Amino acid sequence: MIKSSFEPNQGGFTLIEIMAVLVILGVLVSVAVKKYGDIANAAEDRALLSGITELNSRETLTWTNQKFAPGGYTNDGDIWTAMNTDLGTSYSWAAAPNAGGGTLRLGGRTIILNRTASSTVMAGRWAPP
Repeated sequence: MIKSSFEPNQGGFTLIEIMAVLVILGVLVSVAVKKYGDIANAAEDRALLSGITELNSRETLTWTNQKFAPGGYTNDGDIWTAMNTDLGTSYSWAAAPNAGGGTLRLGGRTIILNRTASSTVMAGRWAPP
């Protein structure tokens, strides 16, 4: 007796089942990629806010050092001259910052900042307009 190599009840997936699974996986991946992009953008926004906070901290520290130095606070120009605006390699300035502000960049994000001048009673502040 010759035995046939084809058995009609072999287990496996049909082409329709495989295609349905691939469509579902494609939808899930497209949603995940969009969420990942949103998370990356939110992270850059938070990092820019951290950079602004760092600038304000440096401004306050420079102003305080000037206030307690012999001779005390003189003017905003001295504060600006002593201030370090280098926030590290991830951040860059569109143009060199000045006593009135600047444009800070991180990755694909850019934010325009205004700087209020220091006075005898308060350090200068960096903030978006």
